Order: sequence, then C-alpha cells, then structure tokens
Amino acid sequence: MAEVVRRDADSCVLALSGELSHRSVASATSAVSKALIDEGRVLVDLSGLRMTATPAMQVFPSALTAVGGWPTARLVLFGADVELATSLATLRVTDTVPLAADETTARQLLRHRPPAVARHLDLDDEPFAARRARLFVKATCQDWQLDAAVCDDAVLVASELVGNATAHARTACRLDVRLDALGLTIAVRDYDYRGLLINPLARNSDGRRNHGLFLVASITRAWGVSPTENGKSVWALLPVTAAVA
Repeated sequence: MAEVVRRDADSCVLALSGELSHRSVASATSAVSKALIDEGRVLVDLSGLRMTATPAMQVFPSALTAVGGWPTARLVLFGADVELATSLATLRVTDTVPLAADETTARQLLRHRPPAVARHLDLDDEPFAARRARLFVKATCQDWQLDAAVCDDAVLVASELVGNATAHARTACRLDVRLDALGLTIAVRDYDYRGLLINPLARNSDGRRNHGLFLVASITRAWGVSPTENGKSVWALLPVTAAVA
C-alpha cells in the first residue's frame, strides 16, 4: 500500500506499507515515480514496510534515475527497521537514495547531493543518437555542477561510445552516466547478443584503427568492456577533481 500522507511547500511524504515482493514491485515503482514527477522532492516512510524479495529494493534508485534524478528529483528514505536498513545498505541502494533514521533527518538530507547520482538515456539505432548523447551528457554535467573541462571530456566520451555502438552493434543502446567517489562513469550498453567486442581499439575491416576510441582511452582513468545478459557494456571512467555538492 502506498499513500501520500503529507504535502509541504516543497516536498511530500509517501508511506509504503505491507510486503515489498516481486508481485508488488510494479505498484511500488508506480507510486514512487508518480510522487517524484508530481512533487520533485519525496520522503518515503518505510516504517510499515517489510521486504520479501531482495531485488525489489532497486525500486528506489530505479524510479529516481528514470525521472532524471538529482537535483530536479530528490528521494530520501526513512524509518526502516534494522533488517531493512541492512539490506538497503548491502545492496548499495543508499549510495543514490539516502536513508535516514527519522523524518527530521531525512528532510535535511534532501538538501544535499547523495554519495552517488545517476541518469540514463535510451537511444535508438539512428543517425542522431550520438548528437542526442552529447546534449544529454552536457546537460547532466551542468546539473551536477561539474567543471567545463570534465564536461567536455564526458561529452566526447559519450559521443564516441554511442557512435561505436550504433556503428558496430547496430542495435538500440542505453547511455548511463554516474558520478560517485571514483569519478564520472560513462557507459553504453548495446543489445548485440553475438558476444563481447574483444578489443574495441583493434583495427577495423579496412585496416585502420578507430582513433576516436584511442582518444577515449587517452583521456580516461580506466575503461573496459563488460558482458551483459544480452549484449555488452563499454564503459569509461573520468577523473573528477571538483564538483559542487
């Protein structure tokens, strides 16, 4: 059961109660997403909630990311019992969605950026995908108050990774952007089920190397290719020396 129990000038309190399971995760996601869209800043009271399916805890970061995330949308949890709080921390839900002991503390946390912030953009396999990626990453860096040099590098990386995905995988893709203590991660996931791209920097069919991806490798702290259940994710980590919380 989900119920908005209080609305204030700049936020609302949403109470979730009952069992959070595989069967109820869709309704919980809908309730949290609607509150975020309607109110922007949402406190979720978990005091009446019990968890019976661990993966269902991802409802909170998923809903927040789907509506654009911090700073436009802000989500803080409070009132969880010890077992639920432990599960949230173990699953790293609290990296992007802070957990407070009570409502007063939760309201204070609404004012500050969480330890990690994330956004994603789904892209079709079409000629303007790289351009859409550049605009998305530029806007994200501005919202997260990253300096211009980091923003320029992030835009370049996103453009190259999306361009590479649409040119070689020839599928739709998802662009993920995440800022945390490690830095700024740009990841592009495609749906090419034929397996991993073993070496994205290898020579192509006409013998030339992909200079764009060499540039990505040269400006990032680390990069790599990870398998997914139906494709792969190519990611790059950019160092961030200054960001305003």
